[in-house]
Amino acid sequence: MKIVSNIFAACILVGASLTIPLASAEEESIPIGDSVAAKEQAYAKGVTLKEFTLNGVKLKQDRSQPTQDDFKNPAARKCKPFCVQPENIDSATTIKMEDFSKMADDISAGKTLIVDMRTPEWFTKETLPGAINLPYTDLSGSETKAKAKVKKLEDKPIISFCNGWWCGQSVTGIKALHTLGYTGKIYWFRGGSQDWSDAGLPFVKP
Repeated sequence: MKIVSNIFAACILVGASLTIPLASAEEESIPIGDSVAAKEQAYAKGVTLKEFTLNGVKLKQDRSQPTQDDFKNPAARKCKPFCVQPENIDSATTIKMEDFSKMADDISAGKTLIVDMRTPEWFTKETLPGAINLPYTDLSGSETKAKAKVKKLEDKPIISFCNGWWCGQSVTGIKALHTLGYTGKIYWFRGGSQDWSDAGLPFVKP
Protein backbone atom coordinates (compact mmCIF):
# COMPACT_ATOMS: atom_id res chain seq x y z
CA MET A 1 0.00 0.00 0.00
CA LYS A 2 2.85 2.34 0.77
CA ILE A 3 4.32 1.80 -2.70
CA VAL A 4 0.96 2.43 -4.32
CA SER A 5 0.50 5.60 -2.26
CA ASN A 6 3.89 6.90 -3.30
CA ILE A 7 3.15 6.23 -6.96
CA PHE A 8 -0.22 7.96 -6.61
CA ALA A 9 1.42 10.98 -4.97
CA ALA A 10 4.03 11.14 -7.71
CA CYS A 11 1.30 11.07 -10.36
CA ILE A 12 -0.47 13.94 -8.63
CA LEU A 13 2.74 15.99 -8.63
CA VAL A 14 3.41 15.28 -12.28
CA GLY A 15 -0.15 16.12 -13.18
CA ALA A 16 0.03 19.33 -11.19
CA SER A 17 3.23 20.36 -12.95
CA LEU A 18 1.54 19.88 -16.28
CA THR A 19 -1.20 22.32 -15.36
CA ILE A 20 1.21 25.21 -14.74
CA PRO A 21 0.71 27.63 -17.67
CA LEU A 22 3.82 28.47 -19.65
CA ALA A 23 4.48 32.14 -20.39
CA SER A 24 3.75 32.94 -24.00
CA ALA A 25 6.24 34.76 -26.21
CA GLU A 26 3.99 37.80 -26.02
CA GLU A 27 4.05 37.77 -22.19
CA GLU A 28 7.84 37.45 -22.15
CA SER A 29 8.21 40.53 -24.36
CA ILE A 30 8.47 43.83 -22.50
CA PRO A 31 8.10 47.26 -24.11
CA ILE A 32 11.33 49.24 -24.40
CA GLY A 33 9.70 51.97 -22.34
CA ASP A 34 9.65 55.77 -22.35
CA SER A 35 12.76 56.37 -20.25
CA VAL A 36 15.00 54.08 -22.32
CA ALA A 37 13.62 55.40 -25.61
CA ALA A 38 14.05 59.02 -24.50
CA LYS A 39 17.69 58.36 -23.60
CA GLU A 40 18.35 56.63 -26.93
CA GLN A 41 16.57 59.32 -28.97
CA ALA A 42 18.10 62.32 -27.21
CA TYR A 43 21.15 62.54 -29.47
CA ALA A 44 19.36 62.44 -32.83
CA LYS A 45 16.57 64.72 -31.69
CA GLY A 46 19.09 67.29 -30.52
CA VAL A 47 21.82 67.10 -33.16
CA THR A 48 22.25 70.02 -35.56
CA LEU A 49 23.59 69.22 -39.01
CA LYS A 50 24.73 71.50 -41.81
CA GLU A 51 23.09 70.93 -45.18
CA PHE A 52 25.03 68.41 -47.26
CA THR A 53 24.66 66.32 -50.40
CA LEU A 54 24.67 62.53 -50.34
CA ASN A 55 24.60 60.52 -53.54
CA GLY A 56 23.12 63.48 -55.41
CA VAL A 57 20.42 64.20 -52.81
CA LYS A 58 20.54 67.49 -50.90
CA LEU A 59 19.86 66.82 -47.25
CA LYS A 60 18.55 69.49 -44.93
CA GLN A 61 17.10 68.94 -41.50
CA ASP A 62 13.37 69.56 -41.15
CA ARG A 63 11.81 68.18 -37.98
CA SER A 64 8.48 69.84 -38.81
CA GLN A 65 7.65 67.05 -41.26
CA PRO A 66 5.38 64.22 -40.03
CA THR A 67 7.27 61.28 -38.53
CA GLN A 68 6.88 58.00 -40.36
CA ASP A 69 4.63 55.56 -38.52
CA ASP A 70 7.45 53.03 -38.13
CA PHE A 71 9.50 55.50 -36.07
CA LYS A 72 6.84 57.40 -34.12
CA ASN A 73 6.93 55.41 -30.92
CA PRO A 74 9.96 53.17 -30.39
CA ALA A 75 9.15 53.05 -26.68
CA ALA A 76 6.20 50.78 -27.44
CA ARG A 77 8.28 48.24 -29.34
CA LYS A 78 8.67 45.03 -27.41
CA CYS A 79 11.90 43.33 -26.54
CA LYS A 80 11.95 40.65 -27.86
CA PRO A 81 12.45 40.97 -30.82
CA PHE A 82 13.12 44.73 -30.74
CA CYS A 83 15.85 45.24 -28.16
CA VAL A 84 18.35 48.01 -27.50
CA GLN A 85 21.60 47.16 -29.25
CA PRO A 86 25.10 47.56 -27.78
CA GLU A 87 26.98 50.81 -28.34
CA ASN A 88 29.75 48.99 -30.20
CA ILE A 89 30.24 45.60 -31.81
CA ASP A 90 33.29 43.64 -32.89
CA SER A 91 34.49 44.00 -36.48
CA ALA A 92 32.80 47.37 -37.03
CA THR A 93 33.34 51.04 -36.23
CA THR A 94 30.26 52.80 -34.88
CA ILE A 95 29.36 56.09 -36.58
CA LYS A 96 26.75 58.77 -35.93
CA MET A 97 24.69 61.25 -37.91
CA GLU A 98 27.39 63.90 -38.31
CA ASP A 99 29.80 61.37 -39.82
CA PHE A 100 27.75 61.18 -43.01
CA SER A 101 28.63 64.73 -44.05
CA LYS A 102 32.31 63.98 -43.37
CA MET A 103 32.14 60.84 -45.51
CA ALA A 104 29.79 62.27 -48.14
CA ASP A 105 32.43 62.75 -50.84
CA ASP A 106 33.62 59.14 -50.68
CA ILE A 107 30.04 57.89 -50.50
CA SER A 108 28.94 59.95 -53.48
CA ALA A 109 32.00 58.82 -55.45
CA GLY A 110 31.13 55.18 -54.82
CA LYS A 111 34.25 54.57 -52.75
CA THR A 112 32.15 53.82 -49.67
CA LEU A 113 28.82 52.03 -49.90
CA ILE A 114 25.72 52.51 -47.77
CA VAL A 115 24.28 49.05 -47.14
CA ASP A 116 20.72 48.66 -45.92
CA MET A 117 20.64 45.29 -44.16
CA ARG A 118 16.90 45.27 -43.57
CA THR A 119 14.62 42.82 -45.30
CA PRO A 120 13.32 43.88 -48.74
CA GLU A 121 9.88 44.92 -47.49
CA TRP A 122 11.51 47.54 -45.28
CA PHE A 123 13.97 48.65 -47.95
CA THR A 124 11.33 49.19 -50.63
CA LYS A 125 9.36 51.52 -48.34
CA GLU A 126 12.18 54.01 -48.00
CA THR A 127 15.89 54.08 -47.33
CA LEU A 128 18.94 56.36 -47.16
CA PRO A 129 20.05 58.11 -50.37
CA GLY A 130 21.96 55.74 -52.63
CA ALA A 131 21.74 52.76 -50.28
CA ILE A 132 21.87 49.25 -51.68
CA ASN A 133 19.96 46.39 -50.11
CA LEU A 134 21.85 43.41 -48.69
CA PRO A 135 19.36 41.78 -46.29
CA TYR A 136 20.89 40.12 -43.27
CA THR A 137 18.84 37.04 -44.18
CA ASP A 138 20.83 36.68 -47.42
CA LEU A 139 24.01 36.35 -45.38
CA SER A 140 22.78 33.66 -43.02
CA GLY A 141 21.61 31.07 -45.55
CA SER A 142 23.65 29.11 -48.08
CA GLU A 143 27.32 30.05 -47.75
CA THR A 144 27.80 29.87 -51.52
CA LYS A 145 24.94 32.27 -52.19
CA ALA A 146 26.01 34.53 -49.33
CA LYS A 147 29.56 34.80 -50.68
CA ALA A 148 28.18 35.65 -54.12
CA LYS A 149 26.19 38.50 -52.56
CA VAL A 150 29.19 39.72 -50.57
CA LYS A 151 31.40 39.67 -53.67
CA LYS A 152 29.29 42.47 -55.16
CA LEU A 153 30.52 44.76 -52.37
CA GLU A 154 34.02 44.47 -53.86
CA ASP A 155 35.58 44.67 -50.39
CA LYS A 156 34.84 48.40 -50.34
CA PRO A 157 34.27 50.22 -47.06
CA ILE A 158 30.58 49.95 -46.17
CA ILE A 159 28.19 51.72 -43.84
CA SER A 160 25.79 49.11 -42.53
CA PHE A 161 22.47 50.06 -40.98
CA CYS A 162 18.95 48.85 -40.24
CA ASN A 163 16.02 50.39 -38.37
CA GLY A 164 18.13 51.74 -35.55
CA TRP A 165 19.24 51.19 -32.01
CA TRP A 166 16.26 48.89 -31.36
CA CYS A 167 16.92 46.69 -34.41
CA GLY A 168 19.38 43.80 -34.57
CA GLN A 169 19.30 43.12 -38.31
CA SER A 170 22.51 44.98 -39.15
CA VAL A 171 24.29 43.49 -36.13
CA THR A 172 23.44 40.03 -37.40
CA GLY A 173 24.52 41.00 -40.91
CA ILE A 174 27.85 42.42 -39.79
CA LYS A 175 28.64 39.29 -37.79
CA ALA A 176 27.83 37.21 -40.86
CA LEU A 177 30.12 39.35 -43.03
CA HIS A 178 32.93 38.81 -40.56
CA THR A 179 32.33 35.05 -40.60
CA LEU A 180 32.37 35.07 -44.40
CA GLY A 181 35.77 36.77 -44.36
CA TYR A 182 34.82 40.22 -45.62
CA THR A 183 38.01 42.30 -45.75
CA GLY A 184 36.55 45.76 -46.37
CA LYS A 185 36.19 48.32 -43.61
CA ILE A 186 32.78 48.06 -41.92
CA TYR A 187 31.12 51.07 -40.34
CA TRP A 188 28.00 50.56 -38.26
CA PHE A 189 25.37 53.29 -38.23
CA ARG A 190 23.83 52.14 -34.96
CA GLY A 191 21.13 54.82 -34.93
CA GLY A 192 19.90 53.71 -38.34
CA SER A 193 16.57 54.82 -39.73
CA GLN A 194 15.29 55.81 -36.28
CA ASP A 195 18.06 58.39 -35.82
CA TRP A 196 17.70 59.54 -39.44
CA SER A 197 14.02 60.20 -38.81
CA ASP A 198 14.57 61.81 -35.40
CA ALA A 199 17.19 64.13 -36.90
CA GLY A 200 14.67 65.34 -39.47
CA LEU A 201 16.43 64.06 -42.56
CA PRO A 202 14.44 62.78 -45.55
CA PHE A 203 14.33 59.22 -46.79
CA VAL A 204 14.20 58.26 -50.46
CA LYS A 205 12.47 55.58 -52.47
CA PRO A 206 15.05 53.09 -53.81
